[in-house]
Order: sequence, then structure tokens, then C-alpha cells
Amino acid sequence: MLKIVHTGDIHLDSPFSGLDERRAEVRKTELRGTFSSLMTYVRTNHTDILLIAGDLFDRGFVTRETIDIVMREFSRASACRIIISPGNHDPYTPDSVYAKVKFPPNVYIFKSEEQTRFEFPEINCDVYGYAFTGESHPASAVTATEDNGRIRLLCAHAHLDAPASPYAPVTSAQLVAAGFDYAALGHVHNPPKVSEAGNCIFGYCGCIEGRGYDETGQKAALSFEIGDDGKKTMRRLVFARRRYEAETLNVTGAVSASDVRERIKSLIREKKYSADTLLRVTLTGETEPSLVLSAPLVADGVDEVFALDIKDETVPALDTEYLEADPTVKGAFYRELKPRLLDSDPAVRKTALRALRYGLSAMAGESISD
Repeated sequence: MLKIVHTGDIHLDSPFSGLDERRAEVRKTELRGTFSSLMTYVRTNHTDILLIAGDLFDRGFVTRETIDIVMREFSRASACRIIISPGNHDPYTPDSVYAKVKFPPNVYIFKSEEQTRFEFPEINCDVYGYAFTGESHPASAVTATEDNGRIRLLCAHAHLDAPASPYAPVTSAQLVAAGFDYAALGHVHNPPKVSEAGNCIFGYCGCIEGRGYDETGQKAALSFEIGDDGKKTMRRLVFARRRYEAETLNVTGAVSASDVRERIKSLIREKKYSADTLLRVTLTGETEPSLVLSAPLVADGVDEVFALDIKDETVPALDTEYLEADPTVKGAFYRELKPRLLDSDPAVRKTALRALRYGLSAMAGESISD
């Protein structure tokens, strides 16, 4: 049996810029730990081949400490053949980690934009691939493989079925025609299900840890095994320390930040989110016109999750007929903003609504409400 682990888009030393400094440092450390957990699995489960389909590192942020961790983990898994296809975030360049650091002898790195291969006759397998040598790779590099009786794998950072993409576009038909048994792809962080056509299984592993609210859910690597009888099996391998999640919460009728906070806590309990979760809550609905929701104030005291990000998309519950006829400064303020409140540009309307809310809050003798 041939045992393969497929990962990619790890982005070690990613800055986690969406978090405060303390949480960002925690996440950077946890990402290294997730990588180490993956390598422990590779080692203890006697994996034959580890395919890293690009973006192992995040160029521009790589630290010596992380490089040392990677070298140590690769060396400890000396019985595994580790194949790396550099991607658009960690391209093979003269000043890259791949060119400047001496990797252990069990690590094989593609260096050319053209498809090449590493041969492993002792396990009846060849691994094909290529490297990004810059931030883009506008042409497909996939070409026909040699039918020599061995299992043929592809390890590649690529954009599947996106012909105009600058990121090594490739079609599923090309993968099938090239003769691959398995095409391990990187680049798409939220992957669709792995596909099969002809004799080829192909797809993305996705990122191993989410790094933002556009990468929600439990992330994983893939295990792919080919039995001596040719039977192929696949399963997900979860090593992630935490997950990002996004929810929309209607807070119509809320009159204070504390009111909104309690509704968020109820949502967290209902969804069973915990300290492993980084949660974004988008607030919607109609609320008290003078209520200005400060994200830090709303999030203060919500300790059930690792991080809470608040997006306020609420609108004030306005009595427009009253404000239209109101002879006071409130009415004048509303009438001054009315053209912008009705503007065809959503961004203009959003800014006008926020200005109206701040103005009404100030006239009510309030500031940011709790």
C-alpha cells in the first residue's frame, strides 16, 4: 500500500493582521504547532510521501525560528519522501528559503516553471510538478506523463478550471489526459469536494488552519492511499487548533450595547462555539435610532470564544414622517442628510445612515451607548 498525505497553503509565519498583537502571536505559534502535529502524523503512520502543494511559507514574514522548526520536523520524518511545489506566496527565487537553506535529503523541491518529476522506483511511484518562480504563473505547466507502469502523482500549486487565471491554470481534462492517478493541488483555501474523472482523482486539500473570516470551518489535510489491488481511499486529517466562523444576527429592537452583547452570547451558546473559535458576527435589523454600537464595547465581556469580530450592518428604526415635519434641529439634520440617505450608491447611503445615527445620539445627550 502507498500512503500519501496531501497538504498545502500552510502560510507559516502569516501575520494574522486581522487580530490584535497578542492574539496574532498566539495564532502564529499555534500554526507552527499544527504543522508539527501534521509531521508527527506523517512520521508515526509511516507515510510514504508527503505532498506540499505550495505556500508552505509566507514570503516576507519567514523567521529563522520557523525555518529551524521545519528543518527539524522534516529531518525527524526521514523515512518519508517530502515533495514541495513552491506557490505564488513562496516562489522559488534565488533569495527564497528553498534556495538559501539546505533541506534534509528526504526533501525534494521543484525548481522550474516547467513540469519535471522525481522518481521513486522503490515504492513504484513518480511525482510530477513544477514551481512558481514569481508571484504569477500565467501558463499551464501540466503535460503528458510517461506510462512506465508506476503510480503517477502530481503535486502542484494551480488554479483549476480557471483559464484566465495568472496562477498556473489547469483544466480537469488536462489532468486526466496527462495520466495522473492523483493530482494534489494547492491554492484554493476553501476547497470543493475532491473529484474523479477517468482514472484520475484530483482536488485541493485547502489550508490546514484558517487565517481569516473568509476561511471558515474546520480545515484539514488529506490522506490518500492506494492499495496493492489498486483500490483508492481518501479521508480528511484535522490538526487545526482553532476555526473561524461567521454568523449573521438580527438584533431588531436592541436599545443598548449590553442588550446586543447578551444576544451574541445566546448565539454562542446555541451554536456551541467555544475557546477554539474565532467568531465574526454581522449585526442586522432595526435598532434604536440614537444607538451607536461600538464593536469593542459590544465585544467586551464576551469571553466564550477566542476572538470576536463585530460588523454593524443595522439601520436605525426611523419615523421618517415625523422627522420630515420636525421643526427642531433633529428634523433639519434629517432633511439635510435625506438626499444621501436615498442615494443610489450603497456606500453613500451607509455613510449617511451612520452620520444620522451619530447626530441623533449626540442630540439625545448620549455617546456610544451601553
